[in-house]
Order: sequence, then structure tokens, then C-alpha cells
Amino acid sequence: MSRIFINYRRQDSEGYVGRLYDHLAQHFQRDHLFMDVDDIPPGADFVQVLEEAVAGCDVLIAVIGPAWLTCTDDAGERRLHQWNDFVRIEIASALKHNKLVIPVLVGRARMPSPHDLPDDLHPLCRRNAVELSHQRFSYDVEKLAAAIKSAVPANPSFKRRADSDTLRRKADALKVVRDDLVNATTSPLYSFRVENRHFPVIGDGSPDANIVFIGEAPGKNEAAAGRPFIGPSGQVLDEMLAAIGLKREDVFVTNVLLDFPGKRDPLPEELAFYAPFVDRIIDIIQPAVIATLGGFAMTYILRKLDLPEKRGKIGQLHGKLIKTRLPYGEIHVVPLYHPAVVLYSASQKAILRQDFEKLKLFL
Repeated sequence: MSRIFINYRRQDSEGYVGRLYDHLAQHFQRDHLFMDVDDIPPGADFVQVLEEAVAGCDVLIAVIGPAWLTCTDDAGERRLHQWNDFVRIEIASALKHNKLVIPVLVGRARMPSPHDLPDDLHPLCRRNAVELSHQRFSYDVEKLAAAIKSAVPANPSFKRRADSDTLRRKADALKVVRDDLVNATTSPLYSFRVENRHFPVIGDGSPDANIVFIGEAPGKNEAAAGRPFIGPSGQVLDEMLAAIGLKREDVFVTNVLLDFPGKRDPLPEELAFYAPFVDRIIDIIQPAVIATLGGFAMTYILRKLDLPEKRGKIGQLHGKLIKTRLPYGEIHVVPLYHPAVVLYSASQKAILRQDFEKLKLFL
């Protein structure tokens, strides 16, 4: 279902927006219609929060009323020309990321000209507008909904759904990674694995998953079975996935370490050895999202990708959408608490569930 962000200015078009929302809800799921980013916590970078909200949508509707261009603040300054104006930030972000931006004119408003707008909004003038008239409101919204459905697939994904040949090729490539790891006698954990009759754990799930979860390392039970997250933590993970309409086979689950290291943190030389294998897994699957499970995996991935947030703590970054690029295209890194946090503190379950809700943007 198309994810639609409704951008508007309260002083200009609030009355129209409520009516527009109700009509669009007859064509699209209500939980795929977004507006009013009000829950920005104290100390948060509000520009980043707004950009993340827009980044998770397919379409931005810019509602333009008769006072859209001329609204001023208490000092008489035009709000649209201020760097911290929410309306400006949201539209500029959508234009920058090549989202489908549809100007919607209400109250007999007209499209602005480029010399009336700040530089980052100039491309808005080249977008064909839809006018919602009072007399034909329902009919006009029908046309708007049809245009959205025509331009955006009914079930969008951040990559095309793979055909059977591609799935087979990716599955075969993952099998090669596993075989190479089985025979990797130079691994710092190879002797420990053989002595304990363990298996390497490269991960499991869909070879064409949109979301790849990366944890720290397999435990003893996982190494004995050759599968990740099969114990109590895995049950929590499955519950969180089910809450957003996913099954384990819909995603791919792996770790930054692909062998059981014992009951300790991974060592630098171990991470260095397994990194190329993890890179191969990601390159094969080409996910739209890398969701890290736990602080260790988060720090490792953020540092590996050299992202500005690499020195942040999971308490600050959990549930954030961090945009970056890999050789195959744009992705998001989403840090999450490790599912085991629920086993130690039941109060954390609500936080984990709320963070998993962010992943619905990529389904």
C-alpha cells in the first residue's frame, strides 16, 4: 500500500486537510497516511526527525491554500523562507529524495512561481498540481487517489520482487558463502568449532529479503543447530516480527560473527575475519534495511559504514532511521535493542515493539 505524507500549514489549510484525510482513508489504509509530526522529543534534531518521516513515505501531498505563501511569524517574517520551517523542510526533503510530490491547491489558491520560493523549493513549481474545489471535493479526491495509485505500485518495495531464477541464484550464492566458511581453516574460531562439533551460522531466511537483521554472534544452541536466534531471544524476535505482519522467512537474520565464540564478546581479529563473509551476505541479498540487534552489532555496522552516528549509544539511537548508501543503492540502518532485553526487563517490551513499528515503513 502507498505510504502518503500530507504536508500542510495549519494557519492556511487545516480545515481542508481533515476532509482530505477522511476521503483518502477510503482509498488507502489509515496507518499509511501520515501528517503532524508532533512527537519530537526534547533534544532531538528536528530536521532529522522530519526528514526520516518523509523518507519512509512514497508520496508527499503538499497542500497549498490561499495563505500558504504569505503566512508570517510574530515578527512579520515569511515562515516559508525560514530555515526551520517544518513545511519547507518536509517538501525540500521529499524533492531531494525524488519522492512523488503532488501540490494540492485548496481555497482557490494558485501555484507559486520560482521567484516567490526559497531555492530548495524551486522544483515544486514544476510539479503538476491537483485542485480540490468545494463543489466537487469528492470527485477531485477520487482523481488524486487514482493518480497516486497509478504512479505508485499497490504494494511498493524498495526493490523489485525477485523472480524464481533470481531467488535460486541468490540461494545458491548464500550456500557458497556457507561452504567457504565451513572450509575456512584460517578462522580464529575454526578449531573451537571443530572441537565442539558446532556448525557455522551464516543466517537464515529469505535470500531476497527487504530487511536483514544483524545480531552479535550465535550462542551455543544456535551453533549446535546451525541456525540463528532459535532460543528465547528468537521467540521474542518472532513475536516482534508477527506484530508488524512478518514471519521469519520474510526476512534474513544473521550476526557480525558467524561462529560461536564462547560466552564472551567477539575479538577484533574475529570481527576482521568474518567481515568479508557478512559483506558477501549483504551484497547477495541487497536489503533495503539493515536492522541491528543490540549495541554491539549497532556500533560495528555504524563504524563499518563510517556513519556520523558511529559514536552514539543505543539508548540514543534505537528506533532511528539512518540513511546511507551501499554499492547497490540507498539503504537505511535501523538500530534496535537486542530481543534478549525483554528477557531481562519486561518493561522494555513496549519500547522494542514501538521500534519495530518503524520497520513497517519498508514493508
